[in-house]
Amino acid sequence: MKNIFILVFISICLSFPALAKQDGGGSSGGQGSSGGSSGGSSGGSSGGSASDGSSGPSGNYSYSTGFDAELKRILFEIEKNENYEGALKDLEVYVYENPQNANGWSLIGFASRKLGNYEDSELYYSTGLEIDPNHDDILAYQGELFLETGRYEKALLNLEKLTEICVFNCDEKNELSAAISKYESENNL
Repeated sequence: MKNIFILVFISICLSFPALAKQDGGGSSGGQGSSGGSSGGSSGGSSGGSASDGSSGPSGNYSYSTGFDAELKRILFEIEKNENYEGALKDLEVYVYENPQNANGWSLIGFASRKLGNYEDSELYYSTGLEIDPNHDDILAYQGELFLETGRYEKALLNLEKLTEICVFNCDEKNELSAAISKYESENNL
């Protein structure tokens, strides 16, 4: 009986991070300028709306904040095919049609950053953070952007915020922390 209780407890603890986010996505591995993660381990903070792309309060599709079928398709292009240019074109249409979806802004910022369009990337991340100030993926990716553009102190601030909002098993915090450590060693900080 005791063993069954322990197994149930461990199962609940291990499934908690996946249940907490419920917004799709996935990790593409790598960090910093070597690949980053385009969806984090679970795709990012979704702000509490339906994660399946269902209608929002007014029945308008654009109020969805999760990973709907189209965003999952684009995410696949980024993660599996590293097709940043094609994904960027699709994401431009997507965020126009779904301006309240912070995950769309996160991915368009990510694709732009991977293509070296740092100014666009910064604008997209900022827009996503206006929608969801605690979006863990955007905070991590923006932190990596700050490192890539020599703004170490700002990256540290993003890590500090991730530390505040990420309580348990936060891949985004761990990835940014690793990117900062790498930056510090490469720059003798």
